[in-house]
Amino acid sequence: MIMPVMVRNRDFHSGIARLDMLREWCGRPLGRHLAEAEQAALRDVLSDVFGYHLVVIDPSCEIDSLQASRIIHRIVQTRSSSGLALRPDLLSESEQLPYQSDCIDAFVLPHALEIAEDPHQVLREIDRCLVAEGHLIVLGFNPYGWWGLRRMLGRKQRAGPWALRFIGLARLKDWLSLLGFDTVHTRYLFPHPPWSYGLGRDRWGVLERLHRERWPLLAASYLLVAKKRVATLTPIKPRWRPRRAILAGGVIESRDGGLPGHG
Repeated sequence: MIMPVMVRNRDFHSGIARLDMLREWCGRPLGRHLAEAEQAALRDVLSDVFGYHLVVIDPSCEIDSLQASRIIHRIVQTRSSSGLALRPDLLSESEQLPYQSDCIDAFVLPHALEIAEDPHQVLREIDRCLVAEGHLIVLGFNPYGWWGLRRMLGRKQRAGPWALRFIGLARLKDWLSLLGFDTVHTRYLFPHPPWSYGLGRDRWGVLERLHRERWPLLAASYLLVAKKRVATLTPIKPRWRPRRAILAGGVIESRDGGLPGHG
């Protein structure tokens, strides 16, 4: 059941347009193969993330990697359900999260920062909602190499990811450091050129062999895993905590009083 969130700002149009555009592109051969590579990378990291509640914000494709997560209660939140085969759990904007403070164990942002009107505000909200030592997992487009060049050349097309603002990995790490996050893992993904996958396929695996996880020149996107720091003067809370409601006021819940999980 989709549960709409009552928020003050209803002007989602531009964010919805960008998200719908990206989802449409992810249905094309190049977008599909990039999504497959990103989902494989997510599966690798989600298996090592623990807790009670995991939230995915504005997925641009089907999130089949959630099956690898050990967190049973998973929430898919988006500003638009268009283009998704599975119905999301919450309709809400990412700049104003409908969760209580210090209650979510992990957030997954698959290109959600590039969709957002204000990515800084999204990160501030995530910082508010994450528990101490909670995890943030981000997928972002690489603004360097041939994908960054393709974006510069195709910016006026207003199609696919080329109309989005790419956020570099180094810049994102700086933003998170200022908010009190430690980056624990990064890797660059999908060393293939940004044109039709059929034409750009690495038939002999040359690009795969040349590619390095820390080398951005060939990569289409990156994955970052960060952990929220515990304040030095604050005693570390135990990982066990009593289960409590996670939704803030103004949210319409389902009849059974809880959110459905994606399991």
